[in-house]
Amino acid sequence: MTLLLTFLVSAVLSLLAMPIVTAIATSKGWFDSVGERKIHVGQIPRLGGVGIAISFYLAFPIAKAIIDSIHPGRVVLDWHLFSLLGLGLGFFGLGLLDDFRSLRAKTKFAVQLAMALGIIASGFYCRVVEIPLSPFLIELGVFGPILTLVWIVGITNAVNLIDGMDGLASGITFIGAITWALLYLKTGQSIPALVALSCAGAILGFLFFNFPPASIFMGDSGSLFLGFMMAILPLIGRSGTAMETGLVPAITICLIPILDTFAAILRRWRRGVSFFTPDKFHLHHKLLNLGFSARQILAIIYCLCVLLGFGVLVGVYVSPVLSFWLMMGGWGLWGAIFVLLHLLKEKKVRFFAPRGKG
Repeated sequence: MTLLLTFLVSAVLSLLAMPIVTAIATSKGWFDSVGERKIHVGQIPRLGGVGIAISFYLAFPIAKAIIDSIHPGRVVLDWHLFSLLGLGLGFFGLGLLDDFRSLRAKTKFAVQLAMALGIIASGFYCRVVEIPLSPFLIELGVFGPILTLVWIVGITNAVNLIDGMDGLASGITFIGAITWALLYLKTGQSIPALVALSCAGAILGFLFFNFPPASIFMGDSGSLFLGFMMAILPLIGRSGTAMETGLVPAITICLIPILDTFAAILRRWRRGVSFFTPDKFHLHHKLLNLGFSARQILAIIYCLCVLLGFGVLVGVYVSPVLSFWLMMGGWGLWGAIFVLLHLLKEKKVRFFAPRGKG
């Protein structure tokens, strides 16, 4: 239970940091731009990612000092973890630079590839895919690093792409971090649990100010950093034949950003435009077009994220086989939802009268 102090420390730091970041950004005129993917109006500070990152990285030494005073030597950090989290600062810095300089998409992609290779070189990559029906292990061999490279860059950009509405990306990643924390706590993995709890606390403090109507946005510094966290959380735990961690649970936890990204790729491919071309046909845009309010959309997505997380946690709390089928059911359900939303968009169906975006 002492590990939960990490969550509390990170959340409190984030709650304290956000008003300071907001005040500085407002005084400097650092507001989020209005663009093709944006649905907000007015001047909203965009540097919430700074508060998230600061809270996350400060929570470690503070929480460790508290834990060591209660249970000396319980939490031992090694250089591999520090090198990994150091690369997280690289993703944060890339996003922060983009917030101010609007970097070319190809430049950002190249830098992300380089940093992802650094993560793999540090020893963090997928080695097996676990299907707990026999149980059955698929050894990835040389394809492990390749798959991991696609995973890291893909998830980082998926979280960045879905960050288009108040409370959406922050809420999805908060539920994801909590799911990993509960999984690692149950399986006795203290260090991964510490990382997940620090991440969840930092997001929660930000979400208090980002829930609609938001007073601050995370910006690319926040979305790329949280995308990095969602990508590496499954890579820092040990993997066992009972699907304690692994690719299938990781995909399930990040399923909504993944499907939204695949839909965007397909949509832009059919239009014959670059993948990096912004539009207003992401998941939240489609739900807004149906007449749902921002808070109703968050309620729907949060509930479905919790159900996906529940399917993952069943594997360590109840039965790995049951968990696998629940996750497959979740994949099918969300796949059907995305197809249905596409059809409703094509037919211009609206369930409710137009509502405000906040």
